[in-house]
Amino acid sequence: MPALSDQSFSPKAYAHMAVVGLALLALLGLVVFVYFAYQKSVEDPRLLRSRFDDPPGQMGMSTVRVSAMGDRAVPTLLEDLRSHSAERRTKAMELLGSIEDPRVIPALARLVANPDISVQLTAMAALARTAKAEAAVPIWLLASSRNEIVRYRAWVAIGLCGGVADQHRMLALAQEIGDTDRYVLAWAIGHMQRRFDSLATGNKGYVSAAADSGEDAEVARVQAEVDATLQQIDQGIDLPQASKKLAELTDGEFARGDFGHQIALQVLAIAGPRQWRGLRAPEAVVKPAGSGVQLQPGGRDRLQAP
Repeated sequence: MPALSDQSFSPKAYAHMAVVGLALLALLGLVVFVYFAYQKSVEDPRLLRSRFDDPPGQMGMSTVRVSAMGDRAVPTLLEDLRSHSAERRTKAMELLGSIEDPRVIPALARLVANPDISVQLTAMAALARTAKAEAAVPIWLLASSRNEIVRYRAWVAIGLCGGVADQHRMLALAQEIGDTDRYVLAWAIGHMQRRFDSLATGNKGYVSAAADSGEDAEVARVQAEVDATLQQIDQGIDLPQASKKLAELTDGEFARGDFGHQIALQVLAIAGPRQWRGLRAPEAVVKPAGSGVQLQPGGRDRLQAP
């Protein structure tokens, strides 16, 4: 076979090679076109039809696949937000929160202003799932709610997605209030610091959950640490460090699907293992939105399971 440097390799041979090359490029272009056409007209609609196969809060294969579609799923999910079905709206918010797209946060932010508390709580959980600092901006609208359920869950949600400016704002607010409000704010401050530390070490903001206390003796030991930390927070002693310690002792597992459930449980977890032991189990009963927390009368206020 003649080499390209061979003088006998005529211009006609070069032209023949160019034609073959263009034909191969055209064939490759056709394959790419067919692939994307198939994806748009067949595969995407098939995946989107399965978006409600998993109920809200469950991260089954259908949920994972629709989330993996990314921006291609967003227009359909935005339409779902106007559905008459509360379950469909909830699932759409959950899915949107797992997709990185510039349309997601504005759409969820509009739902934060919805007068229905269940919609507010779901929208906050979806915003928190984005882990974007800008998602904290609309959540702050609910952080001063007179409804303690909404207020506490807003603070936890901000702790999951807020940035440095949000942490400073919470530190200032924590100096002005006390009791349970200060505990929830302190956890949010501490969890944010754990996220920042994780990012600084290249761990992408991942924060490990507190270990299950296990035996009664270990529960008592951890509870004593939590009580001492809460007392330090009460007294306003080194609030940033005490807040981080509280988060280390009580952080829940936020890798599961139902962010709303996890945010609700975190409000209970802040008081220590005696208050929330066993609530992280998948079979735990989720109280309906609006059940909230109750404060124990007498002595220092405590978060109590409803």
